[in-house]
Order: sequence, then C-alpha cells, then structure tokens
Amino acid sequence: MAAPVEKFNPLKPNALSQKRDSARAATRGKKLQISEVTLEDVRQDAMQFGLATNVIFQMKAGKEASIYLAEWKGHPIILKAFRFWTTSQASKERGVYAPTKMCALSSKEHDMLWACFNAGMNVPTPIGRVGNYLTMRLIGEGIEPAPQLKDAHLDDPDVVLDMILDEYLIMYSKVNYVHGDLSRYNILWWENKPWIIDMPQAYRVGPWADMKKAESLLRRDIVNVLSYFKRYHDIRRDVDHIVQVFLSEYVPENLRNYDETFATPEEVFFHE
Repeated sequence: MAAPVEKFNPLKPNALSQKRDSARAATRGKKLQISEVTLEDVRQDAMQFGLATNVIFQMKAGKEASIYLAEWKGHPIILKAFRFWTTSQASKERGVYAPTKMCALSSKEHDMLWACFNAGMNVPTPIGRVGNYLTMRLIGEGIEPAPQLKDAHLDDPDVVLDMILDEYLIMYSKVNYVHGDLSRYNILWWENKPWIIDMPQAYRVGPWADMKKAESLLRRDIVNVLSYFKRYHDIRRDVDHIVQVFLSEYVPENLRNYDETFATPEEVFFHE
C-alpha cells in the first residue's frame, strides 16, 4: 500500500479548519467551545488529501483525537484525527485555538510509529499524514479491531507481562522515548503479541532531557502496567528493579550522573 505524500496546503482549508474559523469569528474575545466535525467532514478531508478512499464510521472519541475506521482501496485502515482543541487542552490553554500543536502531535506520532516499527516493535505501521490527520494499519481481523489489554483473555499472563516489558524496553533503549501514558488501554493483544499504541505524548530521552522527569514518567508507565496484572495473584514484580533495568540500558552519556544510584547492566535483570 503506497503511502500518500505528506502535505498540507493552507490555500485549501479542510472542513475542520473551516469550522474552527467560523467558531473563532463568532466567539472572538470569548472562551472558545469545542465544535465537533461530522463524519462527512472527515471523509471529505481524508479523500481530498489522499489518505483514504472511504471513511466508514467513528470508532472512538478520545481527549486529543478521534479514531475512525477507514479504507484504502478496499483495505481497512485506521484514520486518527487530532482535534484542534479539546476539553482538557482548552482549559489549560484558556480556550486558545492551537492548530500548530495538533498538527505537531500527528507528525510526532507518525514519526514515533516509524521509529518504533524500524526498531522491531509491535506497533501499527504508519501509512500517511496530512495536517492533523494520521493513517495507520488496523491491528485486528478484517474490520474488527484487536482487543485492548483490559479486555483480552490471557492464557499465560506472566509471559505476557514480560513481553510487554520487553517491547517497552525496545522503545526506551533503542528509540529513546518514554511512552508517557502506557496502560491497559494503550496496549492491544493480537496474534499472541502485545501491540503498543497512542504515542503523541511520548517524552524524548536525549541529551537535553530532564532525566528526573523521564524517570518519573517511566515509573508511572510501569506502575500502570503492573497494576493491571495485580489481578493475577501469582505475578510478582518489583517496580524499582524494573526501572533500574531500563535505566541501566540507556541514559544519555552527558546525563549519566543525574542519579548516582542506578546500576550497571550487569547488576540488573528482569526476572528475579
């Protein structure tokens, strides 16, 4: 499936931007409200930009983006439409319209998916991106999406937990990002493998990173995953130990002294 060329022509505003501009004109000087676009608006944009040949229905409405089942010449794909403003963002940004931020999030997730895919992770393969729209492979059977971890039946949860941690370790040590929102909702279970999704909030662990922040986000992600597996009473993992495994695998060279307590790779292992 050929990926469409990434482009964004400001001379041809899409349906979402047209609704936004109308709302801005009507509410200038007032707090902006959320203005949802219709399925037909999204279908028109996706087809105009060459991202999809059809958009069938909306599957999910999230805090930053809506997910649609779409098609590319008969093949089911996922279309993710980032909102130009959302309830949470509007309150934080005092109702300011932020098109650049939403387009940046779609671009970031597109690049993140490619980087994770090239590193060997199980992630939805990105297909294309235009403006605030992103398309990717549908993980599932036909038009039926794979279940989230919270809804999956696991025959061997102890092994599944190790698989999830291994996948996340690739993201951290090879791609050099912390997911930042990893949980039972952002992991799919399909073909006996975990698939990590939803990455626009990922935090870059590079030479200019705040390693205290990175470690805090990493710890929170691991705690979220382990909290789900507490339902399986025979599974025991130590959060501190797992965090040390990750940090022993990678910290930017110039930041290695941010914390004098982390161990060398030879001193830590996943399985106690």
